[in-house]
Amino acid sequence: MRSKKLFILVCFLLGCTVSSEIQAKKDVESLIYSIQCGGSGTQGYYIVEVTTYAKKVSQINQDLVCRCAVHGVLFKGFPGSNGCMSQRPLAGSALVEQQHQEFFGPFFQDGGGYVSYASMVDGSLKTQKEGKKFKVKATVSVAKDQLRKDMEKAGVIKGLNSGF
Repeated sequence: MRSKKLFILVCFLLGCTVSSEIQAKKDVESLIYSIQCGGSGTQGYYIVEVTTYAKKVSQINQDLVCRCAVHGVLFKGFPGSNGCMSQRPLAGSALVEQQHQEFFGPFFQDGGGYVSYASMVDGSLKTQKEGKKFKVKATVSVAKDQLRKDMEKAGVIKGLNSGF
């Protein structure tokens, strides 16, 4: 009887863990956005303009655009415009995200690690209704140097001084 209860408890905990990982993966996969240079920032920071979409008004918030901004800096990069040079993605490619899913799953969850690298510029959030969705646009400051340093320390991306 005791082993049966232990088995049920283990299955429940395993199910909760798998469920949260699936939700985290779904959150990241559902990010549909565009990113471009939003102007020149101070040293160590990118200023980016992010455009994304939300299904409900309740989903429109600072976290949504900050998550997209950090994801874009890591995996998309952005073209040069507004007096900026184009920037390659810090992680190199989207394959890094798949290879390190155990890291990036929790990192991009609501309130995850990404929040410490991005902040929305005050007054820049703009929304517009487009069909059944809301178009959300904002300017975000991303701490690229600190992000790179922490990703290298975690072993997720290679350092600039490592060989080819």
